Amino acid sequence: MTALIGKKFENGVFIMADKRITYRGTENFSDDEKKVIALNQNVIFAFAGVKNIIDICMEELKMFSLGTISIEEIEAQSQRMFRNSLEIFKKLYPEQDYATVYILAGVTADGIPRVTYFSSDDDFQKSNPLDFFYKTFPNTEMMYLGNYLINKVDDTRTDMSYFINKFSSAIRQINNEKVSKATYSLFLTKNGLFEIDVDEDGIIKVDHMNLDC
Repeated sequence: MTALIGKKFENGVFIMADKRITYRGTENFSDDEKKVIALNQNVIFAFAGVKNIIDICMEELKMFSLGTISIEEIEAQSQRMFRNSLEIFKKLYPEQDYATVYILAGVTADGIPRVTYFSSDDDFQKSNPLDFFYKTFPNTEMMYLGNYLINKVDDTRTDMSYFINKFSSAIRQINNEKVSKATYSLFLTKNGLFEIDVDEDGIIKVDHMNLDC
């Protein structure tokens, strides 16, 4: 399961997710998974659902993204890649659930933050723009998470520390053994890329991220 929350700002995009990954077909899990990934200095990626589908072409998408800063080009390429990886997964595991979503966020050539959502429901072929968003996978915790965010979060605020605290608190409130209390997030801005770790006690660590692109 994954809990994913994000928001588009005037000067960037912030996306946070829990860090737990459950190994398919077992009760084993680890709490060091980064479900929000920097593809380059201008584009970040986040996912929820079947990690196998993501893994099939993730390295290839990273390599493609190192050759362009265009969010539009990366979106189009990702749709082709993940449609193919979904087809591969369905052939390999015809009886297994394949529900998966991913998000691409970046800054357009004219400096405008952009966030787009893609789903396996339509083979990742439709693009849906987002501003303030949240997702749990599976959907069992969606109503609770939505109620918390609607009632406890003032989305007109602009200070990042507020959203780091509120979003990580929202994820810690989820009472599901497949969601970790610790979170990892990326904040993509015109001034750089920042990664934020929040541990299970709510202690925050922020680092500027440098990528060799």
